[in-house]
Amino acid sequence: MFEKYTPVTGCREIPEAKQDRKAAKRIGQYRISQKALYYADGTYIPLADISEVKVETMTVTTKGCCGVVLNAPALTFMAGGAKRRIMTDSEKQTGKIYEAVTGHPLERKAIS
Repeated sequence: MFEKYTPVTGCREIPEAKQDRKAAKRIGQYRISQKALYYADGTYIPLADISEVKVETMTVTTKGCCGVVLNAPALTFMAGGAKRRIMTDSEKQTGKIYEAVTGHPLERKAIS
């Protein structure tokens, strides 16, 4: 995979990120451990650097003949002095990531 995992811009580096990622739980295209949320490209957000988590619905426009508009669940984090947004495949994945980051379950009415 990657030789070195790096934090997103503005976030602190965690020690032994490679071993931490190996032990991380896969949720959709992301991996999450006790220390960080890992992206597929080898970058991560240390959970200690996340100051705020919001659940949102992202509007995504598809290309093609019809131009379909889809609503997808998403999480927005404040980390390293900037907003970081991740889109998930389902409300279930959003809830699992939210719970892993915040330590408490997501209420069903929170996704709108």
